[in-house]
Amino acid sequence: MGEDERKGVRIEFLSKRTLAESDFEEKLDLIIDNVKEENILVLEESLRSDEKKELIKRTMEEVGEDFPGIEFSGFDSDASFLERVVNTLLGKEEREGLLVVGPSPIMEKIREERDSISLLAKLE
Repeated sequence: MGEDERKGVRIEFLSKRTLAESDFEEKLDLIIDNVKEENILVLEESLRSDEKKELIKRTMEEVGEDFPGIEFSGFDSDASFLERVVNTLLGKEEREGLLVVGPSPIMEKIREERDSISLLAKLE
């Protein structure tokens, strides 16, 4: 890595407002581009299960010597089943939650609980 050798981990926090300005493809590009730069992202929203599958699929297509892959963990809001059904019927997209995404080699250990995520990042 030479002179600019990494001595820390860059963590970017993205607000719901910032994410709302992008469509899903733009969000995927944003996530993957940042992870390729060895950044950890904290998103103030969760992804739906179909979006998580697409993130995994896109990542697997790009895995190679220079990009070993990603790890992610998150939790959704604790909205009740009835609230989720009502939001779905009203066309409101439920994205309350938190998502942490980063490069596999850096995100050494992730522990998920109902309302919290802890992360041990490995520095090289």
